Amino acid sequence: MRPAPSATIDQAAVVIIGGGVIGCSIAYHLAKRGVTDVLVLERNQIAGGATARAAGLVCHARSDTSTIHMVKRTLAAIKEMEALLEEKIDFHPVGSIRAVFSEARNNELEKMETCMAAAGVEFAAINSTAANRLCPWLELGDAQRIVFVPADGYIDGAHLGAAYARAARRLGTRIRSGIVVTDILTDGQRVTGVDTNEGSIAADWVVDAAGVWGAEIASWLGWGFAAAPTRSHYWITAPDGSGAPGRPNVHLPDMRAYLRSEVGGLLIGLQEPKSLTNDPLALTADMAEMPLIDEERDTELLVTQASALRNVIPKIDEWGFAHHIAGLSNYTPDGKFVIGRIPDVQQFLLAGGCCGSGIAASGGFGLTIADLITGAEPSIDITLYRPDRFGRVDPSSEAFRERCAAARSGKSRGRVDELS
Repeated sequence: MRPAPSATIDQAAVVIIGGGVIGCSIAYHLAKRGVTDVLVLERNQIAGGATARAAGLVCHARSDTSTIHMVKRTLAAIKEMEALLEEKIDFHPVGSIRAVFSEARNNELEKMETCMAAAGVEFAAINSTAANRLCPWLELGDAQRIVFVPADGYIDGAHLGAAYARAARRLGTRIRSGIVVTDILTDGQRVTGVDTNEGSIAADWVVDAAGVWGAEIASWLGWGFAAAPTRSHYWITAPDGSGAPGRPNVHLPDMRAYLRSEVGGLLIGLQEPKSLTNDPLALTADMAEMPLIDEERDTELLVTQASALRNVIPKIDEWGFAHHIAGLSNYTPDGKFVIGRIPDVQQFLLAGGCCGSGIAASGGFGLTIADLITGAEPSIDITLYRPDRFGRVDPSSEAFRERCAAARSGKSRGRVDELS
């Protein structure tokens, strides 16, 4: 970091670094509060990084009520933006089935149910026959417990990110793509703006919402962002009708698997026993240029994990796997987000560590950052997401990245910490 130069090319009350679903949600929620002097900076395309590669599951089964309320805020924001933009954003409210087969996962599910009840989310225990009526290819006769959550669903991440951007613009926010932030400007302990490849931009507030690249930005202020870029990937099957419209999402945490409909076929996510991580300070500028797929290794993983699903999906060997998509998501050691201030730095906020739930919780991210900037009392317990809760870390170190990989591998869409 360095002092601000004497001349600037632009200024804004709030500069948001990163035009993904979280950065654009922040812009929208600030504009809803009347803070329209906002400038979003994205060096590539809006919603073109991890946002575009996300599976897009929106589920409420979590291990704390704050995260559930963040997900509920996303659904509320979708309805608001549909009214504002006078167009559908295509959230698919299909509900979800979550089935558990082990005592550990059953205990986890009970805690999630307690949190959902406290947050006002409806759910119901169902039997395997009811589950099969909802998903004819699913056989859950051996499950210890099956829960259906009707409010769950899925959405295309790029569509949601673009909707936040259009809504924010409609309310007066500026969004610029193709501009690269190169430094954070400071005056003592106070952040005063950013430097870019086109010149400096003065700001009263700067928000780091740059996703997996957020660690590099935080490092300019001497802070180790406590998350590691961790690979998430999924397959899409051929459109044989298995993913008929209206069929619910399916979560099978014992098998490290989730499924949802996708253009007549199914999107199938299989969590790796040991997730792959990247050095956050050595990433290329565009996720499309990252070597995230190893076909031989990944095919072996698909065969091994898909075979383990035969008992619950007898027809899985008949499915044709047509596409394989991978991206990076920032995972923290405890599977919870990173939101808020860093020590000894004023007017700078972190918004990241989405742990694969950035789409689902994007509305909550936006609302919480808007609360912090406008001085409102946050509606959730943000102490869960404090950026300094792990102390000072080196996000590039192998030891720290191993902790984050374990969080990814142990995750079941709202993992309970003691399962890590």
